[in-house]
Amino acid sequence: MLKVKTTEIMSLIKKITIVIVFFGFLINQVNSQDTKISLDECYKRMLSTHPLANQTDINTKASELAVKNINTGWLPNTEFNAQATYQSEAIKVDISAFGNNFGFEGERDQYRASVDINQMIFDWGRIKAAKDQESVNMKINQQTTKIELNKIKEQVNKFFFAVLILQCNINQLNVMVENIEAKQQTVESGVKNGVLLNSNINVLQAEKIKLKQSIYGIQLQQRAAIDVLSEVTGCVISYDTKFQLPNVNIGYSDSLKRAELVMFEFQREKLDATSKIISKQNKPTLFGFGQLGYGKPGFNMVNTSFDPFYIVGLGVSWKFWDWNKTSRKRKIISLSKDYISTQRESFNKQVAIALKNEEAKIKNLEEALKSDLEIIALREEVTKSAQSQLDNGVITSSQYLTELSSETEAKINYQTHKIELVQSKVNYLYIRGEM
Repeated sequence: MLKVKTTEIMSLIKKITIVIVFFGFLINQVNSQDTKISLDECYKRMLSTHPLANQTDINTKASELAVKNINTGWLPNTEFNAQATYQSEAIKVDISAFGNNFGFEGERDQYRASVDINQMIFDWGRIKAAKDQESVNMKINQQTTKIELNKIKEQVNKFFFAVLILQCNINQLNVMVENIEAKQQTVESGVKNGVLLNSNINVLQAEKIKLKQSIYGIQLQQRAAIDVLSEVTGCVISYDTKFQLPNVNIGYSDSLKRAELVMFEFQREKLDATSKIISKQNKPTLFGFGQLGYGKPGFNMVNTSFDPFYIVGLGVSWKFWDWNKTSRKRKIISLSKDYISTQRESFNKQVAIALKNEEAKIKNLEEALKSDLEIIALREEVTKSAQSQLDNGVITSSQYLTELSSETEAKINYQTHKIELVQSKVNYLYIRGEM
């Protein structure tokens, strides 16, 4: 009976172990997926979490309120007025005819309360022009936000590729440490056999400690870069996250898709909208008006008691002469357009220079990669020869480490140039406005 229970317990333990291992495998898979991040994902995180991203909704809501305010120009303008006055004299009429006296005398104290209403009937397109201008203002505000967010992409690029380069250095130095550790075993065997001096072991050990110090320092730099990237993107990025090198293909072209160019067009649109408003300022305006009141006296000055009154009518307002103020405003707008044109030309020139510099950098890095491969092949042969010479006691550990360091440096240069080439291609696309 005890044997059966023990068997059941062992079977249960085995099943539980299998379940734990299975779930552990799933958790590791999830964690491994979560620890990868791409440049595009960094962009998306930044665009969704950065405070500037909220400005889009803010600008939209502010513009909607502004348009509603402009539309109130078609609503009646209602105003309540009230006054009480006392005057030194009042109207007095005294008529004597045929032996009879006729006349009246007004009141010196007067009271009046009224509601005045003005209704726009025709404004010659002023309200529509104002709404068109507000629409352009909103587009300019939205584009400004887009430009500012694009500038932050430069920071993302800088620190993303910095992490990749630092990780490359760490990997290559770790490989060098492994090579030294492997070589230590061979040297220890040579020392025991009397082929090599004991100082060779100390040299290798000292170099290994020095490399580990360098690796630790680079790790601190990498963590600092990740911290900055976390701050810029607004999301926590763990230190063990694997940064994926983007696969970027470019085609050299003079076409630009920069947000700044769209901004220049919006600025010209705003000037055109302002010009329309100016052209309508001196046009006549047709409006209706009315007044409903109660006072002492009313419109009948003879009646000295409180009396209601009202008046309705149509009016025209026309400012037909402004001492050439409108003409000067139009000249200012024309000069502003010229200013925008010069800004656009200057911007295009700066972008063209930046693209040429980046093109030259890309070509230089492509050539450097070819040379790096040749250098690595040669350095590997030299290191193999030095390794054999060290094993036979022909050279010292210091001489071997010199060759190993040169090989490691060549490999670091190759990996660094490889990453810098991708970074330069990303910068090229960014300058063109395609990132």
